[in-house]
Amino acid sequence: MSEPLYGHDLLSLLVEKGGACRVEELRAVAAAVHGEGATYCNCHGDSFDFDGVLAFLAHKGKIQLADGRIALGMAPACQH
Repeated sequence: MSEPLYGHDLLSLLVEKGGACRVEELRAVAAAVHGEGATYCNCHGDSFDFDGVLAFLAHKGKIQLADGRIALGMAPACQH
């Protein structure tokens, strides 16, 4: 099993998509780039699957989720 990716690695993919897209489109890109079973984490080391990291990032204001779409939120991403 590979090391977890940070949530901001997923945010970077969203930026490459212009900052907004369908959730399923981002899921497909993330699977292609990071692998189907990629594990994500936050800066505190908590682990998430794709849906879990989206929920975490939405809770922190880093993304907005609505009607099957995802967009960058108002809170800046961590810098690593």
